[in-house]
Amino acid sequence: MRKVFILLSILFCFNFYAFSKGLPLSTEVTGDDYSWIKGRQMISINLNPGGAIFYPLLFNTAANNAVNLTSLIGVNLGDINKYFDYADAKGSAWYIPSIAYSLFVHKQIAIEVGIGVYSSTYNLTISKENAGKLLEALGQPDYGSVIATDTTFNASFMFMPSTFGVKFYGPKRQFYNAFRFGIDAFFYTVSTENGLTGIKTDHTIYDAALYVSYEIGWNIELFPTKEWKVKPTIDIALLEIGYYVRPWAENVYNTVTGGVTSLTSGFSAFNIPAWNSLPGWTRNIALNVRFALFPRIGFSLRF
Repeated sequence: MRKVFILLSILFCFNFYAFSKGLPLSTEVTGDDYSWIKGRQMISINLNPGGAIFYPLLFNTAANNAVNLTSLIGVNLGDINKYFDYADAKGSAWYIPSIAYSLFVHKQIAIEVGIGVYSSTYNLTISKENAGKLLEALGQPDYGSVIATDTTFNASFMFMPSTFGVKFYGPKRQFYNAFRFGIDAFFYTVSTENGLTGIKTDHTIYDAALYVSYEIGWNIELFPTKEWKVKPTIDIALLEIGYYVRPWAENVYNTVTGGVTSLTSGFSAFNIPAWNSLPGWTRNIALNVRFALFPRIGFSLRF
């Protein structure tokens, strides 16, 4: 947490410096003292949906083509493949592009705050009829007559990232290095209904993860020779790398695997390892690293 406090202190100092100097927000600046202030504000829209869109697509592909995919890579999942033979799986998502506001406190230094909203859902249904067929495939045909209803798994996730950072620009204010402190707020619900055992589960979790990160990218002016009050730019970030100082993975893992265990009870239970049984480097390092290629593809308006 010490790193978090240090970063917040740096941001506060930059903010205090800007306003103690009495720097105006107006784009109409006269004189040469602060001529760089023209265009010192910027609103940025990041159109990259990130995992919110790609993970449901991956889920759809993997769940609906599990047998073919496992055969292709030479992996035998045993009874797990039989579930996908009789299940209907669907993932979907929506998002509100993240928006960030930047204020230049120096010709090459800007303070930035941003927020976005991302949501994804994952549904898996084994109909009452298919559940009977699944039991036969698993060698338990005698239990098919006691199935009362469909067997379902539903998970919905809403993710609201908020960021606070400092961006250091090159001489032409295009190439930048950004250092950020982020708060990832999670709201997710995992519910299941087992048509064989009649057991229903419903877990709603509110959580937040904290991280620090570094990003490198460009704000490319579309019309650099035009003296417009509002200038559009194309934003491209090459990569972002960071580390979660308050992790998120354990709660998500335990909630989802708990739902899967309840879903498969009475059929053929999955052998899912407990969180604490995972290798230490996975729990404490790998799952806490934040890494993305081209995390920002969008545009900005500088004014």
